Amino acid sequence: MNYKYLSIALALGSTMVWAQTAEIGTWAGFRKGAASFTFDDGAPSHVSDGGPLFDKYGYKATFNVVVNWNPDWSGFGNMAKNGHEIASHSNTHGQNMSGEEASSKKSIEGKIQQKYGIITVAYPNCNVPNKDAVKQNYVIGRICNGSWQSQPDMMGKDGPSDWTMASAIMTGSTGTNDFKGNMQKAVQQGGWIAFLTHGFEGKNNGSATYSPTPIGSIEDGLKWAQQNDKDIWVAPMGHVAMYIKERKAAKVEASGSGTITVKLTHNIKDNVSDYDYPLSLRVKYDGSKAEVKQGDAKLESKIDGGYVYFDAVPNAGDIVISGEGGGPAPTSSSATEPTSSANPTSSATDASSSSRSHHHSSSSTEPGLSSSTDALPMHTIDASHVAAYVDNNGYITVQNAQGMSITVFNSLGSVVRTTKGIGCLQRVYTGAKGMYVVKVGNRAWSMNIK
Repeated sequence: MNYKYLSIALALGSTMVWAQTAEIGTWAGFRKGAASFTFDDGAPSHVSDGGPLFDKYGYKATFNVVVNWNPDWSGFGNMAKNGHEIASHSNTHGQNMSGEEASSKKSIEGKIQQKYGIITVAYPNCNVPNKDAVKQNYVIGRICNGSWQSQPDMMGKDGPSDWTMASAIMTGSTGTNDFKGNMQKAVQQGGWIAFLTHGFEGKNNGSATYSPTPIGSIEDGLKWAQQNDKDIWVAPMGHVAMYIKERKAAKVEASGSGTITVKLTHNIKDNVSDYDYPLSLRVKYDGSKAEVKQGDAKLESKIDGGYVYFDAVPNAGDIVISGEGGGPAPTSSSATEPTSSANPTSSATDASSSSRSHHHSSSSTEPGLSSSTDALPMHTIDASHVAAYVDNNGYITVQNAQGMSITVFNSLGSVVRTTKGIGCLQRVYTGAKGMYVVKVGNRAWSMNIK
C-alpha cells in the first residue's frame, strides 16, 4: 500500500447515493519508496563536489556539520539557499554529543538560514545522546546501520520506530557503494533508505576521512534515481521526516458538488517545526479540467484516471477544486488504510520533482525580457532565499515564497498566471514550450520551458 485512503460516503437505507475519495500519498508524488543521502563532518568536498553533483541531477541532500571544525559557512549557506538541508553533527564531535543538542543547533542557525531551520541531527560516532534533548530540538535524529540491532537498515513507510534513532547505511570502504540496489529495495518494500557518507575518494575531505566513498558510485545511483523518478523519492532526511509525520497526523475532509472544498489539517505543530511541508493529494474527480486553489494560491494540478492530483500545505487554508464534473457532495469522512497496493500516477505538483531543472534554462531579468542562455537550475532572488526555476517536467516552480505575490508572463508580456506563494516548494505554471518570465516580489527571471 502506498497511500493513505479517505473514503467519504453516505447511504440512505440500502442505497448509496454518492461516493468520493481523497488520498494522501505515502511518499511525495505517490511514489513507491524514498531515499535520503546524508553527509557527515562538513568536509570541503561536500561543498566543492557533493552539492554540485546533486544539483546536476536535480536532487538535494542533508549535510551534517561540526560547528568547531570551521566548515565553509558561506559554501554551506549557498547550498541551503539551493535547497539542500544543513543539519547538526554536534559542536565538537566528541564521543557523545550530550549537552550539545541545543547549542549546536543554535550555533548553526546563527550561520545558516533555511526555511525549516535546523531540524535534523546526526550523532558523532553514532552514539545516541539525551533523547529528550533531541526531541526538544529536532524533528529527527540519525544513527548508523548496525549501531543498534533493534533498528533495521530499511525504514518503513511510517519512519523509524524511534525518531531519535533513524538508521542510515554506511557507504565507502567500510560500507556499501550499492546505491542503486538499496534504492531498488526501497521501491520494492515501500520503505525509506538513508545513506551515510563522509568524504569522497581523492577529494579534499578535511576531517571527514572515515570510509571514503567513490563519488562516481553516488553519481551512478543518482542516474538510476533520475531514470526511475516516478518510483523513488529522493529528498533530504528532515524533509522526508516531516512528510511522514504530517501524513500520519493529517486529517482530510472533502465537501461540495461541482466545486469541491478540501480541508487538510493536522495539530502537530510544536516548538521545533510548524510541519508545513507540502503533502501530495489526489481527489476523485469526474471532470476534464480543474482549477485548484489553496487560499489565494493557485496550485498546479493534473487529472489522471478519474482523480485530480496536486500538492498542498497542511493548515494553509481551504483547498478549492473547481471546473467540470467535480462530483457529488460528501457529508462525512473517515480515515482508513487502502486495500490496494497499486501505485497511483505521480502527483503533478510533487515537491521533490520540482527541484529537477537541469533540462531547462533560466536567468534573472525583468518582465517582458527573454533569454535563451542555459543557466544554473536555481537562483536566489532575495534575502529570504526565494528561488524560481523550471523543473524536469516543465513546471515553473518557486521555493520559499510564502505569502509573496507570484506572476508569470509569456513571451509577449501577457500575464498567464497570478498567484500567492505557500509552502516551501510550489509549482505555479506549466504551458506551451517557449520563453516565460516569472516575477516573485520585486525580482524576476526569464526561463525556457523546452
